[in-house]
Amino acid sequence: MTLAARTDAEQRASGRRSVSLRRAALPIALTIGGIGAALLVQAVFNPFTQNIPLCPLYHLTGLYCPGCGATRAVHALLDGDFLLALRNNLFVIAALPVVGVGMITWTIQRVRGRPFTALPPRWAVVALAIVVGIYAVLRNVPVFWFLAPTSLIGA
Repeated sequence: MTLAARTDAEQRASGRRSVSLRRAALPIALTIGGIGAALLVQAVFNPFTQNIPLCPLYHLTGLYCPGCGATRAVHALLDGDFLLALRNNLFVIAALPVVGVGMITWTIQRVRGRPFTALPPRWAVVALAIVVGIYAVLRNVPVFWFLAPTSLIGA
């Protein structure tokens, strides 16, 4: 192989790498932004002791929605208290690995230049909606007190 041919091949390989890095930029930026936002919330306030009125459903009805306790769960997780995080909102903690795998898959597909559709099958969406609905009801029943979020100082 001549020097000119080798240089041309190196330039094409270099061009493919730069395109791959540009394609990976969006998912990586979104991941960094999400982690940064969580760390900012962690640094700015403590949802266990400060007033953060975020749930209109709870304020209007006194009922916990499926998202109640999500901020406290993320805060506890970032503090390293996994059990307290699960206690505040089981679904948020269970969703984090799923979101992580989705972001990694999306990044890989973008780098390879392939389209990525993250739409789950219809049956999975219906099943998830049913499970979340049952969770929303049970966390408001006194017998299932352990599903309700803790420390409602800010609510």
